[in-house]
Amino acid sequence: MPIQIKRGVAAALLAGGVSALATLGLSAPASAASTTFINPVGPATQSSADPYVMRHSDGYYYFVSTSPNWDKLELRKSASLSGVGAGSVVTVFTKSAAACSGNNCTSNEVWAPEINYINGAWYIYFSAAGSDGQHRVFAIKNSNADPMTGSFGAPVKVADSEDAWAIDQTVATINGQLYMAWSDISGGQPQRIKIAKMSSPTAIIGKGSIISTPTYDWEKIGAGVNEGPQFIVHNSKVHLSISASGCWTDDYKLGLLSANLTADLTNAANWSKRSTPILEKGNGAFGPGHNGFVKSPDGTEDWVVYHANPATGQGCGNSRTTRIQKITWSGDVPVIGAPTKAGTAVTRPSGEGTGNIYYRLRNQASGKVMSIDRAATAANGAAIWQYTNVNNTDQLWTLDPVGSGYFKLTTAFNGNVADVYNFSTAPGVYVKSYPYIATTNQQWILLPTDTQYYKVQNKNSGLMLDVKDGSLLDGGIIQQWTDNNLAPQRWLMERATN
Repeated sequence: MPIQIKRGVAAALLAGGVSALATLGLSAPASAASTTFINPVGPATQSSADPYVMRHSDGYYYFVSTSPNWDKLELRKSASLSGVGAGSVVTVFTKSAAACSGNNCTSNEVWAPEINYINGAWYIYFSAAGSDGQHRVFAIKNSNADPMTGSFGAPVKVADSEDAWAIDQTVATINGQLYMAWSDISGGQPQRIKIAKMSSPTAIIGKGSIISTPTYDWEKIGAGVNEGPQFIVHNSKVHLSISASGCWTDDYKLGLLSANLTADLTNAANWSKRSTPILEKGNGAFGPGHNGFVKSPDGTEDWVVYHANPATGQGCGNSRTTRIQKITWSGDVPVIGAPTKAGTAVTRPSGEGTGNIYYRLRNQASGKVMSIDRAATAANGAAIWQYTNVNNTDQLWTLDPVGSGYFKLTTAFNGNVADVYNFSTAPGVYVKSYPYIATTNQQWILLPTDTQYYKVQNKNSGLMLDVKDGSLLDGGIIQQWTDNNLAPQRWLMERATN
């Protein structure tokens, strides 16, 4: 049974310090530090399918993904890997407005961007099409030191001599040779993986070689598909992850090709395919795939970046969000494991530090954020309500794990936490601001929904964080209430710091 302490006694214990708390088996408030983050990590207010993140020598992370309307390319810059979705953003390309058909069009379906820094310039590769769906790969270039400044040039088509349907390109320099791999449809065959050497960042040498065809049953759910290749090198091996099966199914997943680092990578005989996937649906993540690989800030860890849907049946649409998780290695083979469940604490990438990660809790019904009554006579017991975001500290919260999947919600304003008043288990009781005393009425768990919104459940009562009477107004009181699955009980964890 959780320890129940009357509010006045709790205040006296806090005044008495750590020893007084310890006599009741309670821990003292921890010093401020964020050692964990939560997935998804993409922008909280939009989808982020086909994600790609690169870490540059300037120490920043650069993040691109397919835009929700497939109509433009956005580039984000972040000081941290876990904060890529909250980074500064610029639009670097918009699809052409003129109607177009044929194999040299960028007027439709701008997909799967990847950013690279090659020979002193920035290149963003992507695929696009015209009205007839003839997808090809294109590249845009920016010679500025910072790709967030200046401008990217006009798109240049990047094709092999066959110039067939192509999407999902990736570029890497391996043993001094620049390669491109991509997903190809040609000769009446299903989507296959093709690879070729490049003579420059925008020129492929000759005709590419097919190195992977969907052959296993797990590659052919919905349709036979191999797409989304991504290189990662480890010791003496070069690997190419692939996304397999239809993205419109829950069973989109990652497979793995491997070759010796010194082998001719354009020779299909030098590649082998694992007989089982390396990442597939689980823990509430459906259709995980189309990944990238990136190093932690200190370079000691490898991380996978991928998209997934939060619910079954969501397919290739705008529910896909970006997630990251650490890779381990079994010899030279990458091990990803099951997808990390959304809304659970994940240890930050090595070298990222422990500076506070702040979130805004934005209500789905009102669009307002959880705030504290800054003008309250006493800070302890101040009302928690919703208010228009004005970037005040009382609107910023850390998600500090306290065990068993629960968090304390700590305000940046004064270090107090969201607390159900007087340990009540009754619906309609207000949530207030109090110092943390490690009781269950101050602990909350994030319950994923079929979108990026969460329900936030109190450990003591089992009730949900709720805006009273569904108010849409500033000052609407936040209370606990029985789960009704309505918008006033759904909250976006909108990361405010990158």
